[in-house]
Amino acid sequence: MMKKGLLLFLVLALGAVAFAAPTNLALNKEYVFNIDASPSYPDNGSKLTDGVYASALNYADRNYLAHLREDFRIVIIDLEGVYKLDKVLANFLNQQDVGAARPDMLSLAVSEDGRRWKVLDYAEIFEDELPIEGTYVHQFELDASGSKARFVAVKISVRVWAFMDEIEVLGDLESKEESTAKADIWDIDFEEIEFDF
Repeated sequence: MMKKGLLLFLVLALGAVAFAAPTNLALNKEYVFNIDASPSYPDNGSKLTDGVYASALNYADRNYLAHLREDFRIVIIDLEGVYKLDKVLANFLNQQDVGAARPDMLSLAVSEDGRRWKVLDYAEIFEDELPIEGTYVHQFELDASGSKARFVAVKISVRVWAFMDEIEVLGDLESKEESTAKADIWDIDFEEIEFDF
């Protein structure tokens, strides 16, 4: 009897852990950039949130979209509801022989209504922290600290080429609240977001 009770407890505990695992709330969600991707490596409107990862060894993989110079980009993702967020993951290719360099800086901001924004985290990578040469995908992790949001904005530094494939917003699917935002993702003013860089 004791063994059955212990087994049932373990099954329930493991189920609770699996149930509470963060979900990618950005999967298949709409997003918008302040500057469109390069026509050479275009965005079909879903590459960043389709859940399909590009190859770490091939910059020509069609799952990458790329941006060329002009200092920085901002991408805003509409989660279509207000959720409690854990973290944001963003993947970038580093391949120096083709001019693809992972960003030096990223900044994360969130909003429930698309008007009032809160900056949550900032990441800066110095040249001595990661190899400059070599081909690899670097994943940035930005802390959302349990904040509630419908809109997630990431500001990305761009040196030469920035090749990106997925941005994931991990959070609690069960925490969903209906949004009262009157703003549509296409109405958001990028300049209203005061990032850390």
